Amino acid sequence: MREFLKRLTVLSLSITVLMSAFSAARPREAQAEPINIVIDPAHGGTDYGGTSVGGLEYQEKTLTFKLAQYLQYELRKYKGASINMTRYADYHMTSVERAEYAQRVGGDIVISLHFNSSEDRTVHGASATVSSITEYSRPEFAAAILTEISKLGIDTSAGVGYKVSASGNMWIDGQRPADFSAVMRECAFRGIPLISVDHCYLSCYDELIYYNNDIALRNLAKADADAIAAQCGLVPAGKGEATGRTYDKAYMNGYDDGTFRPSGTITRAEAATMLAKLSDGFDPNTVYSTNLSDVPTWAWYYNYVAYLNSVGFVTGDVFGAYRPDDNMTKAEFAILACRYLGLQPGGESGFADCSGHMADGYIAALRNNGYVGGDENGEFHPNEDMIRSSVVMMMNRILGRYPVCSTPKENPFWDIQPGFWAYDNILEAAVSHDVE
Repeated sequence: MREFLKRLTVLSLSITVLMSAFSAARPREAQAEPINIVIDPAHGGTDYGGTSVGGLEYQEKTLTFKLAQYLQYELRKYKGASINMTRYADYHMTSVERAEYAQRVGGDIVISLHFNSSEDRTVHGASATVSSITEYSRPEFAAAILTEISKLGIDTSAGVGYKVSASGNMWIDGQRPADFSAVMRECAFRGIPLISVDHCYLSCYDELIYYNNDIALRNLAKADADAIAAQCGLVPAGKGEATGRTYDKAYMNGYDDGTFRPSGTITRAEAATMLAKLSDGFDPNTVYSTNLSDVPTWAWYYNYVAYLNSVGFVTGDVFGAYRPDDNMTKAEFAILACRYLGLQPGGESGFADCSGHMADGYIAALRNNGYVGGDENGEFHPNEDMIRSSVVMMMNRILGRYPVCSTPKENPFWDIQPGFWAYDNILEAAVSHDVE
């Protein structure tokens, strides 16, 4: 593949001269709507992707996800762009699902993040792939990313190339072969250009320095972001303007025994308390009223549930009860989250086990905005209890908090350690901190 890309570099770059400029490169002032950039962290779930020289110590799926979070954070420093990610956790997504997500969020361009691997330990360097379909090929954009990556010392001589389908897949006009990359092909079918970037070789000892720690990954993300911003004509945001805040207060609590209990469930009272505290309209000095039959005024959660009831976020069942001590299911949390966000339910989520479910429209609204994903079987499990780790993962996405990029925090919980899949997100939610 590397040799193929080398042969096509000159051809691909020459297309740049013949192509019209990418619409996203117009000045932002000339566009009524921000450009929608979709970041695609490749692989996920049981699909590890490439692995490092030490075997499974470094997996492509993990590195692309972390790099995507850094890239999202770097791009948030600019005005004029809406940033989305195809996946927000370690789960499997098919190529069709990634393309469908990009289409649902109105993606203008997809940046697919990869790391390469080879049995030959000497093969090294970065490369990029663009669509072979002229209408959706962006070689100048890809070349700009490689130029920034080269400033880190990575060999980018492999350049920009494309590869057509080897199995006879044809473009919709029936005259040209479609792209070899399934996700690139599916995005093109939906009218969205995709650029695939292989940042370096995990299998090369000399390139370990480019991905083996957070600083190295952040340098890669900044290189990507600088090129993307320049190509899209993005304007740097002023200090504090990108996030709109300088301090993030904890919105989840641990327990008196020093645990967070990441696999524990969340009750309906706890969920209401969390969202009330996060609501701008909630005043802790105001005593709210409610007619919910099982929410007594002496209960610790009374004012929080009463507030959410007063604004219509929560309602009683047919008996007028809220059932505060019951565990909250994933479907119930989806409904509550939509009401908190002001999202209107509608359509079908596409999850195999949600068809016909009363919450399917709410789950669809969350999925369309990138807040939830399914498992490897395309299921959401709406009737299962929501666990605390999943709550913080979802709420951090909703709140626009990027734990991997923020100020380091001291861990107050003895039952979670670095390496746990939700570790950074738990600390983001449970430890108050300055926003970087």
